[in-house]
Amino acid sequence: MRYLLLLRGINVGGHNKVVMKELKSSLMETGFTNVISYINSGNLIFESDQVQAAVTQKIERILKKNYTFSMTMLVISADEYQQDFAQVPEWWGADPSLRHNALFLLPSFDPKALQHLKQQITDYDQIEIKPNVIFWTSTFKKDFSKSVYAKLMKESFYKDVTIRNRNTALKLLQLLQN
Repeated sequence: MRYLLLLRGINVGGHNKVVMKELKSSLMETGFTNVISYINSGNLIFESDQVQAAVTQKIERILKKNYTFSMTMLVISADEYQQDFAQVPEWWGADPSLRHNALFLLPSFDPKALQHLKQQITDYDQIEIKPNVIFWTSTFKKDFSKSVYAKLMKESFYKDVTIRNRNTALKLLQLLQN
């Protein structure tokens, strides 16, 4: 089965440095196959004949063994990712002057936060919630400070998502399909 590993908060501002080439090697040494990484922000695609829970546990052990800091991560199957992206809202990416992101829900994400989020949305934001991801479009420059997205880091659930911009999310979809 094909999987995607998304790491949260690595290689940002010189903190939590992970050399993707080394992580890729660690995954291959542990038995994962056809491992590829995409950009330096914690995106790895690989194959395994193990079930998702076993894959997750195996990767958690690799990360704990090889890094002195803890990492939050999501392992999602190619099928799940493709199902979420088969239902992308039409507005997500339609206007290039806006900010388009995918917020992937980590295992620690509390679904109760979704109700709070829905109540906060303004005219400057659009969201659509799927099982593993929130598609989010917000203003980029004009009136950005009025958007909920501008205040996202202050939200309690922020630590329970990992964010990829639209271009990265779509490239990962393409890589998963190849």
